[in-house]
Amino acid sequence: MLVQLDEEKWEVSDTVRLEEVLANLSDRAESQGRLVTQLLVGNRLMTDRELVPPTLSQIASSFGSIAAKSERMENIVTKSKETGKRFGQQLRSHAQQVLLDCRQNRGGLRQLDQWFGEVADYLEWFQIQQSVVGHESNELQNLSHWVNELIVARQNKDEVRVADMLEYEVIPRLPQ
Repeated sequence: MLVQLDEEKWEVSDTVRLEEVLANLSDRAESQGRLVTQLLVGNRLMTDRELVPPTLSQIASSFGSIAAKSERMENIVTKSKETGKRFGQQLRSHAQQVLLDCRQNRGGLRQLDQWFGEVADYLEWFQIQQSVVGHESNELQNLSHWVNELIVARQNKDEVRVADMLEYEVIPRLPQ
């Protein structure tokens, strides 16, 4: 069975499962500093949502050929910079709303829980961006530190401390 990653082609056994082929494909892309951005399985575009255990456990040859396109991580990160900045600005706006709700006793802690999920995504993006670009800064560590402090204050249900940390430590570290 034929497998292709960009211009590279190779044959795999007809008895291999789809998950093994895709793992090998991903490993090859990663070894070149690339990430698979498009996957064609049997001439059909496949998304990550379709890569579920029942599908992955099937014999790959039953789908036909497998082809993937990849892109350099640096390019992906560069393209995502503006989106990441906008997400950070949105995060800042949400944090300001949580702060206002905490200060006015309107259930800010409940909203903070949702904000934690958003900030986790932002921190993950920020970390990837720094590792790929090779630019390390204290911004990520500082923001992570204060988010951890916020978690402690949230666990203690200390709305005043949450509001103070948001206002004086977290919001100023988010993009404007």
